[in-house]
Amino acid sequence: MQQETTTVSGSSYRAEQITYTPIEPEVVMPDGSLFMSWSDETQYGKTYHVDQNNPRASDANPGTEELPFRTINRAAQVVKPGECVWIYSGVYREMVQPRLSGEGPSRMIKYEPAPGNHVVIRGSRVVETRWERSLRCFGSGAMWQFSKKLWMTTLPDELFEDGFNPFATPNATDEEMDLMPWAVEWKGRLPYTLSRGMLFENGRRMQQLATYEDLVRLPGSFWVAPDGRTVHINPYCGGDPNGVVFEAAVQPHLFKPQGVGFGFIRVNGLVFEHCANGFLRTGVGAVFTMGGHHWIIENCTVRHINSVGIEIGFDVFERLDRRFSERKDPNLGRTIVRDNLIHECGTAGIRGLTNEHALVERNSIANCGWQDAEFHWEVAGIKLLINNGTLVRGNRVERIQGGCGIWLDWNNRNSRVTGNVIRDVSTVQGAVFVEASQTPNMVDNNILWDIDGQGVRAADTGHLTVAHNLFWRVKEEPVFAGVATDRSLGGRKLTSNNNRVLNNIFVDAARPIRFEDDSNKAGYNVYVTTPSKNAVQPLDCEVQSMSMEGSFELDDAALWLRWDLERELPRVPAIEGCHLDFALRERQGGVTAPGPFHSTSRSEALNLLWL
Repeated sequence: MQQETTTVSGSSYRAEQITYTPIEPEVVMPDGSLFMSWSDETQYGKTYHVDQNNPRASDANPGTEELPFRTINRAAQVVKPGECVWIYSGVYREMVQPRLSGEGPSRMIKYEPAPGNHVVIRGSRVVETRWERSLRCFGSGAMWQFSKKLWMTTLPDELFEDGFNPFATPNATDEEMDLMPWAVEWKGRLPYTLSRGMLFENGRRMQQLATYEDLVRLPGSFWVAPDGRTVHINPYCGGDPNGVVFEAAVQPHLFKPQGVGFGFIRVNGLVFEHCANGFLRTGVGAVFTMGGHHWIIENCTVRHINSVGIEIGFDVFERLDRRFSERKDPNLGRTIVRDNLIHECGTAGIRGLTNEHALVERNSIANCGWQDAEFHWEVAGIKLLINNGTLVRGNRVERIQGGCGIWLDWNNRNSRVTGNVIRDVSTVQGAVFVEASQTPNMVDNNILWDIDGQGVRAADTGHLTVAHNLFWRVKEEPVFAGVATDRSLGGRKLTSNNNRVLNNIFVDAARPIRFEDDSNKAGYNVYVTTPSKNAVQPLDCEVQSMSMEGSFELDDAALWLRWDLERELPRVPAIEGCHLDFALRERQGGVTAPGPFHSTSRSEALNLLWL
């Protein structure tokens, strides 16, 4: 078996040699190398127990099964490398702040539910103050009842911890906006000026409005008065809200280490919800690795988050001089985010700045971007910046508002987006966006449909291969490659050349692909037109591309795709590195079929869920 080894050492972990081996099935990166990964090799010794429902639970206990801790954070202060934290069922309203790093694959620290238990880490607190009829001053000094539909309460000081009141803090402060010059035009505008605080009625997220008078129009809405503590609501229940459970999200994070650069931490099977985080590009994730390396975040549910769900990457904080956090330790990367359910995040499901050999796979991400803050330019189901050797595969990304499905941003090298299902995306950019990159990267074997925007956008990007994808009902260009800004990278003006668009299937394309440089090449693509749709023909420069008629049908619930074409799909030259199709079947020989499936059949029925 091919393998690589490296030795890591640093102030927060001991020296240990790590062995990296190819993932199964093997994935070839754009430079021809195999993607190498690692695994948790720890034989966990001591286990700390957390059980808030045990009548004997106390943070003064030793954390044994008989005498458990009451809070997860207490366990996070004492657990050491090679040890595990088991958490028993319950809703834990706290921020977990690990004190120690793991020390290698054989000395990790793990946080997970005890077998058979369901654990929720929730950043909200129950609102126990009484609701009264809503009164407002409308200029005369007197308080008036605007509508009997509306109610109000004042959030008590004890609801807020460490002096942080998200209901008095905007999504992006003026100082934070100044740190993000690409978004500064939106300084002082909605939704950036809305508060970070979130309100839930019987577990259902309420919608924050900017104007008091609009409350009467929308059941399930709330408005925060200028004092940052008085909240007015039009409840879902439609009557007296007293006796109904209301929760106010108050925590800026849910899981965040105490130090920068911790490694070898595994977070498995936990539910994270109700986080009042802000919009700044870095340092805001509900689950936040704080610039860590060699994390495994898996089988978790992350939901109902004001901004970013999971944040990875080496860089942690923005700075006024536009440099990032000053660190002397190397960027070891290698974080794994897999098999998570991420939904209802206001801006992004997964985000991270400066990712080395990250693996983001088999996550289900839905209903993100509800803040509708696309011109913040940090919104996507998955947005990873400055990637080297990163692999994003087998994810399901759907119902994204005002952002990309998957976005690799700025100076990406040798990274690949493959085998993902991306649908129902509304964006001014693309369902997949590879931005400002000048070395080879690849977007292949993905299925994209119902895209209100471009399919694959290669803006200021060169040497990108877009191959074996299926595009269906894309309202703008299925693929765009062009110069969009006047920026430079490495002292050189950004260009968009030497891109390749090969072996794709475009169903009911609204437009053909669009290139702005003759060095970009396309070929062996198939344009399929279904009944009652207008046909779009391949470009003159598309070598051996063709068009045909046929029908496509999609079962949205079961994710079954069926097609019936007028004739068989053609055989096309194989592309180096694309040896597996969407279903992980081997493409053999020098020829294959266009699209993500290794099939030239006229009629086919295939399941789109990853295997």
